[in-house]
Amino acid sequence: MNFAHRTLTSGLSVLVLSASPLLADENLLGYTAGAETLPKGASEAYLWITHHGDKRRGDYSMQEVRAEYEYGFTDRLSGAFYLNGYRHDVNCDSTGCAGPEDDGEFVDLHINKFQLSGFSVEAKNMLLSPYKDDLGLALYGEFTYAGVDSITGEKGTGFELEGKIILQKPYMDGQLQWLNNIEIEAESWKGNGSDLTEYAIAPRFRSGLAYRFAPNWFIGAEGWIDAEVLNPGEGSWEFDHWDVFAGPSLHYGGKDWWATLTYAPQLAGSDESDGNNTGRHLADHEKYEVRLKIGYNF
Repeated sequence: MNFAHRTLTSGLSVLVLSASPLLADENLLGYTAGAETLPKGASEAYLWITHHGDKRRGDYSMQEVRAEYEYGFTDRLSGAFYLNGYRHDVNCDSTGCAGPEDDGEFVDLHINKFQLSGFSVEAKNMLLSPYKDDLGLALYGEFTYAGVDSITGEKGTGFELEGKIILQKPYMDGQLQWLNNIEIEAESWKGNGSDLTEYAIAPRFRSGLAYRFAPNWFIGAEGWIDAEVLNPGEGSWEFDHWDVFAGPSLHYGGKDWWATLTYAPQLAGSDESDGNNTGRHLADHEKYEVRLKIGYNF
């Protein structure tokens, strides 16, 4: 049984408890955020595990792990701190795990270990409540320091700034929720021993629906499209790739805790092995992702 199947099985077994009311800032979907924030003085602990599976060739498996603490400063402003890490199990031979076989990427890359990468801090400000104002609107910002490359596991120094506009629209007295995120990321990376610092900018749009089909249970679907332009450190910006992911989600919310499980395969992207013709982009991304998020309120 591979990691993805184990994650799905264990995640589903975690999601069985008695009914309870919806919690503030409960993540109904795995990737698309809602507009609500924690109430003033409330705290929440999260655990994220995201499995990234398979590239174009070779054996590639990576698990992203995030441990988060969030606090409500006011009823509309919350902040959070994350510890981030990656586990890589990668075996790429002389043709590399991505790119064309005669000019592969990640050539002769072999790594099997877990590494702490760094930390993130975030702030989220709810301008409109999805229930009091009928349309939720929030602004989100996040800063990340990284000491490990998420794709290769190699050491270095990276910084990332992420901004989001979050929209949430409830329908049917909250039984159906429509969530949308407009995002932009700007990041830099310098590998140990390298004289060049790489820069990238990535806009992204996410959208998803979550439907309450039983007390405390939501079934959903979400997807996103993103693109990336980069400067490899030599002073010129260039288009790198675009990609589309989408898949189903299952959410359970208990009295004090909640959990969300999402499966998202890559549906399309610019094929880095074929001159960016439409196919799937398997250099910066993988064939599929599985994410399990668990949150506990206290």
